[in-house]
Amino acid sequence: MTASNLTAAASDVVWAAYAAAVRIPEHAVPVDRVAGCARCGLVTTVMTPVGQVISRRFTGLEHWTNLAGRHLCQVCVWVYRHRPLRTHAHVVTRRPGALTQGNRQLLRQVLSAPVSSDVAVIVPLRPGRKHLLPAAQWGHVTTDDSHLTWSESDAARLTVMSRLRRLGFTETMLSDEAPRYAILHRVPADQWAMVFDDWERLDAWRHADPWWQVRIHASRM
Repeated sequence: MTASNLTAAASDVVWAAYAAAVRIPEHAVPVDRVAGCARCGLVTTVMTPVGQVISRRFTGLEHWTNLAGRHLCQVCVWVYRHRPLRTHAHVVTRRPGALTQGNRQLLRQVLSAPVSSDVAVIVPLRPGRKHLLPAAQWGHVTTDDSHLTWSESDAARLTVMSRLRRLGFTETMLSDEAPRYAILHRVPADQWAMVFDDWERLDAWRHADPWWQVRIHASRM
């Protein structure tokens, strides 16, 4: 096994997730491109014809590195067949290696800080529609159509949104230009300044999909 081959496997979020959730797979350099996995280019003990794993309507080929390949390795078969990866948010960490299915509480916890280069997060905004983990990147939040960086300012705005949700403002209300009085009048008067300040802090991102959609998803109670 070459050093470049080890590096390729270690840098692949899918391989890191599989190693954490199942086992560290045995892998090797293919004798040629046709023999290698169509998605990752590597070879495992068991290889499965592509047609047995994905349908002709599959649209994720842009994330495959070896289109000459005719098979998928056991790691890539797992990522396409393990249905929870399509329906639930997941967090992958490289050091230490871990794959965690995230409920909203965990997602809020993870996104309350910047996403580091040793973490990859997937958030299916439309569960079941797409395979997100094969497209995931270290240091990013991957949604149905985007790879998002997640900075300190993003984390701070999620905290702000969660605070407003706890006060009773709904997802629809949060997209308004100003807080609705129907909810505001229930808030103690000494907190009104905080509410207006929080509302203004969200304004720059209110129409910045998909960051907005990820925050909405993570702030749900």
